Amino acid sequence: MTQRRPSLMGALLILILVTTALVWWVNMLTNEDPLWFLRSFTAQADWIVVYWDGTTHMFFPGDPAYSAIMTAFADGVGHWAGYEGGVGMSDTTLQLYRERQRFLELHYNTPTQVHTSRQFARARNFFVPLSGTHARYRRVFAGLTDKPRIGVLNISEERFSVLLEAVTDAIPPE
Repeated sequence: MTQRRPSLMGALLILILVTTALVWWVNMLTNEDPLWFLRSFTAQADWIVVYWDGTTHMFFPGDPAYSAIMTAFADGVGHWAGYEGGVGMSDTTLQLYRERQRFLELHYNTPTQVHTSRQFARARNFFVPLSGTHARYRRVFAGLTDKPRIGVLNISEERFSVLLEAVTDAIPPE
């Protein structure tokens, strides 16, 4: 009976498979998302609120503006460009955005996941400042309640411009 000698390629293949499984498992546990490696976002908001210079506009599925805003948001957040773990938004800033600035909120009845390798947990609400300091960095906040939590995704400049244009087009002229 002949004995098979261990192969260097076989050992290397096993090492690669174990390492890949370990990286997937650790990211899956920290993100609570088994599909963390995908760059996609397909969830549809149950309603959208746009705060525009002191005026509130609501959009629902079926509205033409809803579709354009939702498509631009899903593309932007699905292809996020960066993550900032220590950034948050105070209650005062949130109120200021809602009362006097330009601000987008997307609301979901059930928590939804943005697939990311960062600690960006499921959320029922997404908050996107369209003017001011946070807009310059193209930040997307998220939360399970009506308050954003710490940690934001950044949208690329190009995708943020598309989102801003979709929201601007949705606002009726005064």
